[in-house]
Amino acid sequence: MSLKIANIKIPVIAGTLTVLAVAVMVKLGFWQLERAAEKAALFNDYQAYAEHSESRPAANLNLLERQPERFEAVTVSGEFDPQRYFLIDNQLHQGTPGYHVVGLLNIANQEQQVAVNLGWIEAPTLRSELPDIRLPSGTVSFTALTQYPQENVFINDVQEQPLGIWPQRIPEFVPSAVADNFQLDIAPFLLLLSKNASFGYLRDWKPNVMPPEKHQAYALQWFSLAVAALVIFTIAVIRINKQKQEE
Repeated sequence: MSLKIANIKIPVIAGTLTVLAVAVMVKLGFWQLERAAEKAALFNDYQAYAEHSESRPAANLNLLERQPERFEAVTVSGEFDPQRYFLIDNQLHQGTPGYHVVGLLNIANQEQQVAVNLGWIEAPTLRSELPDIRLPSGTVSFTALTQYPQENVFINDVQEQPLGIWPQRIPEFVPSAVADNFQLDIAPFLLLLSKNASFGYLRDWKPNVMPPEKHQAYALQWFSLAVAALVIFTIAVIRINKQKQEE
C-alpha cells in the first residue's frame, strides 16, 4: 500500500522538539565557524609578528597615547609590585604541571598598572604549597609582546583565596575580569615577557588556544547532527503514518 503524502500527520510535540533541537545545533555550528575565523585571525597575527619581529623596532609603551595592538612588540620600564602577583593555574610544559607568573608593573606617570606574564614555573608536589617566586626589585626595562586574553567560558573562575591574600592562584588571567574581582586598576592587556629578558621564568610563547581546524571539525559535527535529526524524524513520521494508513 502506497503512502499518501497529503494525509501525512506530523506529531506536534515531537515536531516542535525536533525543530528546536535542529535550530540549536545549527546555531552551535555557525558559532564554531565564527570561533574558527577568530582563531585563524589570531594565528595570522601571531605569525606576522614572528616573521617580522626582528625587522620591526619595538614601540615604547605609553598608555596615555594609545593602547598597543595585539601581538605588538613594546618596550617598557617600571617597578613590579613586590607583594601582589598572580599564579595562573594548570599550565603544562612538556606534561609537567605548573603556573604562569603574572606580576603587576607600576610605570612612572601612568595610573594603570600593567600585568606582565613572567613565564612558567613548575608547581610543587603538594597542592597546598606554592612555588618560591622572586620578582625583580627596582626599576627594570624590558621588551614584551602584547596579548589580549579571551575568557574561557568552560573555566570555573571561583577564587580559592579571599581578597587581600597574596599571591592569588587563579584559573586564567583576563585583565578586565581580574580588575573587577580584585579591585585593581590595570590595563586591558597582558604583556608576555621577552625571551631575551634577564629575569623571569621559562618562556615559550605561542597562541595557547584551540586551532581553527578543531572549531571547523566541531561545526561539521553539529551540522551533521542537525541533518541526522531531520532525517530520523522524517523517516519516523513516514513510518508512523504509513502504518496508520495500512490499518
